[in-house]
Amino acid sequence: MLAKRYTGKKLVDNIFATSKKAKQAIVKFGKENVINATIGSLYNEDEKLAVYDVVESVYRNLPPEDLYAYATNVIGEDDYLEEVIKAVFFDDYKEALKELHIASIATTGGTGAISNTVKNYMDTGDKVLLPNWMWGTYKNIVIENGGKIETYQLFNENGDFNFEDFKNKVLELAKIQKNVVLILNEPSHNPTGFRMTYEEWVNLLDFFKSIKDTNIIVIRDVAYFEYDDRGEEETKKLRKLLIGMPKNILFMYAFSLSKSLSIYGMRIGAQIAVSSDEEVIQEFKDALPFSCRTTWSNIPKGGMKLFATIMKNPELKANFLKEKQGYMNLLNERANIFLKEAKEENLKVLPYKSGFFVTVPVGETVDKIIEDLESKNIFVIKFDTGIRIGLCSVPKRKIKGLAKKIKDSINKFKN
Repeated sequence: MLAKRYTGKKLVDNIFATSKKAKQAIVKFGKENVINATIGSLYNEDEKLAVYDVVESVYRNLPPEDLYAYATNVIGEDDYLEEVIKAVFFDDYKEALKELHIASIATTGGTGAISNTVKNYMDTGDKVLLPNWMWGTYKNIVIENGGKIETYQLFNENGDFNFEDFKNKVLELAKIQKNVVLILNEPSHNPTGFRMTYEEWVNLLDFFKSIKDTNIIVIRDVAYFEYDDRGEEETKKLRKLLIGMPKNILFMYAFSLSKSLSIYGMRIGAQIAVSSDEEVIQEFKDALPFSCRTTWSNIPKGGMKLFATIMKNPELKANFLKEKQGYMNLLNERANIFLKEAKEENLKVLPYKSGFFVTVPVGETVDKIIEDLESKNIFVIKFDTGIRIGLCSVPKRKIKGLAKKIKDSINKFKN
């Protein structure tokens, strides 16, 4: 009975399936005897969901009309839409980026922002350019909207951004497509924790400027940017690179409150569109609310009011930033333990700079290695030919020694 365009689809989500196995093992063997590195949410050292005190306090004290009523309009609350732009581009963005046109729309998490962009800017049958190491849902979003997948190699032989392969793939698609939609998940890339350097961004944007007859829609997935340690000075230098982009280049930022405020279940996010051309942004303002209305209709008002209330109040914002810094420090401590021990064990790890995850490339024996680890009550997520470890949810005491255990499993299946 399915429509032809939907036949043959079946969701296989190994993250939730593996997480279920880990939970079953915890029931059977006890929490202390299981390493559950499948979780993609921020957990504290007691292995409980990290809940910000300021978030809990503000949310519990929102008036009922903010918690239960519809949002004021389809695209979201006005104060929320302003604050998400400030979160990404800083409070002085109107003056610092006055040559640019910027608009935002509330979405169902970062996923909604990505899906809404692909739906509106990818022509049916076109290919979308994705990194070879990626969050698998990117592929499903493209397929769901009638597109095809093209991938670029994220890393070169030195572990740097593979600009040459990226450039060649963009140019190939530009020859045959009017629009080229591509995804850059940076900083704190899922699943590797990769981050581009300032110089790599300069090269990338210079390349975009050289493209004349094709529209380039860059989805920059910044879901984890709140937990990146790139400083304010460098971040402000990066935003300036957007100035002077030709009108055929559109940047779309996919913003997620799931990670920013640790409110995953509320499903709050945003699309932030940036262009040098006013007409391009007006087109965004006209067309994308149509998709919002016909897909999810309305974003929960309470989540938007929660974010806006915290960000607009200097004291609340300061408290939030202090709490966030504590969790960033914790993530860094966990990462340093794993990376130090990985180096000692000669365990190869994909380039990590910041964020929730680290990935170990293991090759074609990945399924056997995962099975072996699970026999030891160590649960990780398969990403292509690598395994992803959720530093965000594994306490330091369980990270100690984990690199050796993974290395032992890899050695077991060496030819």
